[in-house]
This record gives sequence, C-alpha cells and structure tokens, in this order.
Amino acid sequence: MPKKRLDYLDMAKGVGIFLVVLGHIEYLSESTMRWIFSFHMPLFFVIGGILSSTFAGKEAMPFRENIRKRAGGTLTPYASFSIMILTMHLFEFFFQPERISERELARELVDSITGYGLHTLWFLPVYFLSGTLFYLFMCSFGGKRYGTFGIGICILALDVLAFCLIYGLRLDQYPVLERELLWHAGMNLLVLLMRVLIVLPFFFLGRCYAGLIKGKRDGRKALHAGAGALLFAVGAYASQQSSILDLHYLYIYPIHYLTASVSCIGLLELMRVLPASRILSYLGQNSLVIMCTHGPMYMLYYVSLGMFFVRKLIPMTDSVLYGWIAVAACAAEVPVIWIFNRYFSYLLGRKSKKS
Repeated sequence: MPKKRLDYLDMAKGVGIFLVVLGHIEYLSESTMRWIFSFHMPLFFVIGGILSSTFAGKEAMPFRENIRKRAGGTLTPYASFSIMILTMHLFEFFFQPERISERELARELVDSITGYGLHTLWFLPVYFLSGTLFYLFMCSFGGKRYGTFGIGICILALDVLAFCLIYGLRLDQYPVLERELLWHAGMNLLVLLMRVLIVLPFFFLGRCYAGLIKGKRDGRKALHAGAGALLFAVGAYASQQSSILDLHYLYIYPIHYLTASVSCIGLLELMRVLPASRILSYLGQNSLVIMCTHGPMYMLYYVSLGMFFVRKLIPMTDSVLYGWIAVAACAAEVPVIWIFNRYFSYLLGRKSKKS
C-alpha cells in the first residue's frame, strides 16, 4: 500500500480513537453522543474493509496464515487486557468487597471467556471474527466476474437474519436481564455472533471504497475536500434524526448504516487530501492501546477528576471542559503507549522492541 494511503488511514483512525475517548466522558449532551456514536466505531470496521481489500486477489496470503496474523493482532491483546482487568477486579473483591460482588466477578469471567468482552474489549473479538468472515468472502468471490455483487448478497442475507434474531429475541434488552451464568454464557455467544454479522456491511463499504479510489491520484483536492466536508456535514445532521447507534449493545437500525456510511466516507475523503498530521497518525497507529486502556484501566476517569479540579481554577464551559478532558486523556496515554510498545509488545501480539 502506498505510504500516503497509510497516512490517511492512520489519521482517520486517530480521529476515530479520539472520538471514542470523548464519547466515553460522562455528562456529554445527547446530541453530541448521537453524533459521535453514529460513526466512530463503524469507522474502524470500514478501515478494516479497506485493508482487507489490499490482501485479496493474486497476492492473497493463505487463509490459515491470514487467520494466524489476525488472531495475533486481536485475540492476543484481548486475552492480555482481559486478564489484567480481571486481576484488578479480583484484588478489589478481596480488599474492597463493597465495590464488586462475587456474582459480578463471575459474570465478568464468563463475559471474557465467551468473547462478549469487558468494557471496550468487545471490539477485538468482533473485529477478528467479522474480518475473518469477510476475508473468506473475498477469497471465495474475489476472482469471479460478479464477485462484489456476490459478497454483497451474502452479507445482506446475513444482516437480515441478524436483525430478525436481534429484534425477534429482543437481544438489545439482554444487558438488563439477570439469569444463571450458564444462560449468560449462551446468550453472550449469540450476542457476539450478532455483532459479527451487523458489522459486515461496514467491511463491505470499505472494500467498495478501496475499489473506487484504487489507482487514482489525489488530483482535484479541492473537489475531494468539498465532497468530504459535505458528506461529513450530512452525516452529522442525519445522526440527530435517529436514535443512538451502539454496536456494543446491538442498538442499530437500517437507517444507521446510511448515516455511518456517509460520515465515514466523508471523513476518509477529508483525510486523503489534508496534510499529514503526526499527532493524528500517532493516535491512529496506537489506537489499540488507547482503546484497551483509557476506560478499563481508569485512565479517562482519573484525568476527568483532574480536569474538574482545573475548572475550579480556570472557568470553562462544559463543551470546552470535555474537549480538554479528551485531549488530556490522549496525552496521558503517551507513556502507557511507550511502555507497552517498548517492553510489552508481546501482549499486543507484536514482537518486542526492547533492545
């Protein structure tokens, strides 16, 4: 892949992970939450589809090798951070039992084992499984004359099935139900499968977008910038006209796909023509660590406490405060990122960079 293409994808991921941090700040206005949630997680799956399209065709790696690489980059950090979180909560159970009950701890263990995921970790098994399934479609239909059409029909059929199950069984109400742990384990697996199916259209969108821009130069930058800004603005407006999108809890309707698609393509078009940003690229390249630590490891929580203290000294509006909390949280992640990349890369499924 050309270097500039990597730049714009890293920058798009940087915007996405910043919005993930911002979206997890408590007390955000409903309109802001609607806008952020309308596309920030779909964006990562769209980028996954763009990347998947580059490894299909004549240069496609063997399917088993592809699975091995995907597992190393997703399931390894999923297991690593799940163990860290469970260990933290186990210490809380013994030393601060009022903060977590035995049943809650057992439920978290079941959630981790089944791939339902703790906090933001739900994203990793879904990304692995949906990406693997999409790659299987790419390998099966990629060389055929109407391959893209075939992939689209398969994904549409699976999506219709997912919607029937989600709203037929009321799986969007699952988190508020209390049953036996074995029942939860089975429901976790069903919810995981539904998540995998409902994000497939975003992978497909990324594949189609990659096909449209393949081999094209970045001429007419003003036109691309204008189109990107217009699509992004339309997506922002559309996000206020429907309920909030949340892939984690299966809060999704067909209209959400249109809104997310418009916003994601608009952002990608903007990133393609904007000058390279080292800050956004850095955030994008390290989005995995930020995703796994800003909430589960209480990074955002403690930064928020500090910023609320700062507001007592420096008056600021809520919107300004929340923006600075997100910026400060990303800045606080820098030493965490350095430590993981330097000494614990194996926990991320990578080779250690320690000399």
